[in-house]
Amino acid sequence: MSELPKDYEEECIKQGAIVRRRGVSNPADLMMLAMFHLQNGCSLVEMSEVARITKLGNMSDVAFMKRFEKCGNWFKSINQKLASSCLIDYQKSEWLERKTVIAVDASDVAEKGRSGRIYRLHFALDIFKMISIEYKITTAKVGESICNFTLQPGYLVIADRAYANIKGIEHCNKNNAEYIFRLRKNSFTVRNEEGKKIDLGAIFAKLTSGECADLSVLATNLDGDKIPVRICAKRKTPEAIEQTKKKLRRKESKNQCVISEEAKTFNEYIVVATNLNDTISADEILETYRLRWQVEIYFKRLKSILNYGELPKRRHDSVIAWLNGKLMIALLIEIIISKAAFPPQEYA
Repeated sequence: MSELPKDYEEECIKQGAIVRRRGVSNPADLMMLAMFHLQNGCSLVEMSEVARITKLGNMSDVAFMKRFEKCGNWFKSINQKLASSCLIDYQKSEWLERKTVIAVDASDVAEKGRSGRIYRLHFALDIFKMISIEYKITTAKVGESICNFTLQPGYLVIADRAYANIKGIEHCNKNNAEYIFRLRKNSFTVRNEEGKKIDLGAIFAKLTSGECADLSVLATNLDGDKIPVRICAKRKTPEAIEQTKKKLRRKESKNQCVISEEAKTFNEYIVVATNLNDTISADEILETYRLRWQVEIYFKRLKSILNYGELPKRRHDSVIAWLNGKLMIALLIEIIISKAAFPPQEYA
């Protein structure tokens, strides 16, 4: 509770989480009950009894449910302030020193029960401070896209293949943000200045062990848009290639599909598109892309430790409150950890 923003009680009233003080008399008591519900996973009936025993409130299970589902915007406003708090600064490479390096990704969360509705968490993580820069909770109809995020100068956005398209690149360029996107075989067509299509596979096949490809090309889509792009690539290790082949075979078996030989060969390389200038080497760019795994680890922590992966709610407003509340708990835990002494003083 002590790590919450100082104005969280005023924000409770402003966001309409408390309108009439029936059942629970003040924002602090409501927050304590909400945290107990989010962290311990108690049922609504149990929460009614918890409120009575702790004297934090006096309400039925239905009354608590209605009160909790009004907390979504309150939790969201708290998260926005918590996410802007700087936490742990990890060591950066010298060329990254003045950049805010952000990994973006999305994760689906399934609702329990017969409906099985899917919600999608779109998340942007500052991978050197390990804090949320921005997030959105949407239905599964909203696809993964860089356009879901607010970008600004000084940002270096790192994203996987789902985000590598012309619209995402244009969104970065429009907002003067830099990017490193992993490419798939059909992300977009690549041409030279004369407009001739470039066969990336043929170029990559000539790479020797440890050698990087570094190309300046034009990315084009079906509408004929042409955008200058820098492409960097490196062949995976033999062990990594074998793992990739196994993964693709499992995908073919599971989805009952056939992946083309061209796509399989393309997957033997790490291929990224970027707008970073040539003062940054291809090796440095490819090494920086590997930092994207931090956001994968973050999602894993959310799902395994905070049980974020499944929703125990059925009403839409309750779902949004639950998702925003879980993120609030995660951010508070990060802040508490960042302020702890490592190692503990008695062992220092």
